[in-house]
Amino acid sequence: MSKKFRDWLFIFFIAFFIVGTLLISLYASGFQINLSWPLNFNRLLIKTGMLVIKTKPEGATIYLNQKAQANFSINPWKKINLTTDARLKNILPGTYNLNLELKGYLPLTKRITVSSGQTTFLENINLFKSDLPQLLVRSPETKLQLSNNHQYLYLATPAEILNPQSSKITKLKLIITSRPGQWLNNNNQLFINGQLFSLKQQSSINYQQILGSAASNLYYDESTNRLYYQNGHSLNYFDIRQRKSFQIISGEDYLNYQVQNDRLFVVALKNQKTVLQLYSLADNKLKQEINLPSDGHYLFVANQHNRLSLYDTKNETLYLINPQILHDQKIIYKILSWQWINDQTLFYNNDWEIYKLNLQKNQSMLLTRVGEKIVKIIWNKNNKYLVFSTTNSLNTYDPKINLITKLFTGNAISSPVLDNNNNTLYFWAKIGRQSGIYSIVLQ
Repeated sequence: MSKKFRDWLFIFFIAFFIVGTLLISLYASGFQINLSWPLNFNRLLIKTGMLVIKTKPEGATIYLNQKAQANFSINPWKKINLTTDARLKNILPGTYNLNLELKGYLPLTKRITVSSGQTTFLENINLFKSDLPQLLVRSPETKLQLSNNHQYLYLATPAEILNPQSSKITKLKLIITSRPGQWLNNNNQLFINGQLFSLKQQSSINYQQILGSAASNLYYDESTNRLYYQNGHSLNYFDIRQRKSFQIISGEDYLNYQVQNDRLFVVALKNQKTVLQLYSLADNKLKQEINLPSDGHYLFVANQHNRLSLYDTKNETLYLINPQILHDQKIIYKILSWQWINDQTLFYNNDWEIYKLNLQKNQSMLLTRVGEKIVKIIWNKNNKYLVFSTTNSLNTYDPKINLITKLFTGNAISSPVLDNNNNTLYFWAKIGRQSGIYSIVLQ
């Protein structure tokens, strides 16, 4: 080998080392050389982006534009697909179709954008099982109410209690059907139509019989062991320990009421006007009063997050009222269902849209529109996504990534309730020739 050849070879290796080191340094710094033709020297060197993907559960194969992303391996002949949770580095800026696939789960497809020099985070993405719903019991169409401990379902028509784990049915005797019930915090008790039914003891107490047929609109307050009820033009309570009734207020046409700690809220007709009144239960005195639109049909909804919730079922209007100051209220029009997230935030829907309301900022933001009429929304507080139902489908909406996943399509679906603890959805449906209560495991 001549000296000249050795000199050229030395120069070549030096140049190769410099260029290689430069390319590796650029790659490590997040740059790529764009050799697309015709060459554009302004875009010859591009700053790439990064994509971080985390899913529940993990292990989903990642595809970008239908191409499986490879995991680096010390064996160059062995191809290993990249799965979640993962960081994808040195991605050229642009828009991509992201697909996530995991056996036994519904595939996820989303359009994403990767920006130059930035990291796109897709974290805590929920993947949902592809299982079909399971029939628990045959039943006519009914409304479902899940007990506080998620162990029992109350079926309003006929009046029955279902244990979803065993499909065991307990028939409730002497109770008029099609009425909503009140699950007590003692999870083995259901109060309905004036009767307190104990699952543990398989017995019931008929307070309607004790109070008489004129007593209506009964409510059981566990904290005080009082049974509140209306009787003509009066509101009263029955002390269960003393087994004695006491009158609270009288003299007006009371349309509805709600007890909250030491306060009584009443919707009443007064001088041909509809009013909302606040009474103190300590002295039964009227403390505050405001007018309501006279054409409404008002229903108190369970209080949450320091707000009194009054729903006008006729005009589909929700009043969120400060229980300390009745004039302090937020009114939401054309609302069908809603779910509180925290003290200042709730999701709600009208026929076709889902919104997010920030009470502190007094702002409503449209999240998504769908092609079917939305019947009900439910918040999964553990995994932070919405379940929503239409007449013919069950779906999820993940607000973190603005994505809808269709879980199931059927002929008729109603009254979904969610067991947050076990990620199980219960609902009534007609599937094929079988009508009844179904369950589907979400994750």
